[in-house]
Amino acid sequence: VAQFADAEHWLKYFPPLAQRDVTALGAKVDWRRSFITTEAAPWYDAFVKWQFRTLRARGKVQFGKRLSIFSPIDGQICADHDRASGEGVCPQEYTAIKMELLELPKA
Repeated sequence: VAQFADAEHWLKYFPPLAQRDVTALGAKVDWRRSFITTEAAPWYDAFVKWQFRTLRARGKVQFGKRLSIFSPIDGQICADHDRASGEGVCPQEYTAIKMELLELPKA
């Protein structure tokens, strides 16, 4: 498990397993090229970045708002499948009303 603290280990460990599984599913894939989008494959990473910049400039990709579930335990948002329990739980909308107290009521 300690090996997975190194990001490079992930890049070496999982692609062969994914290739094995996808092939076992019967998919016909050209495995001659790697499609890792990190600095480990700078040419492909640069292509993906260029592609997103081009699509964004043409108005095909844009940033927007998306409701997310926040985990106070982890201190970050978490996807539905990341939770140990509560899958399918959606964000809830609340209305908060802030009122100014002009004077304290007598007890």
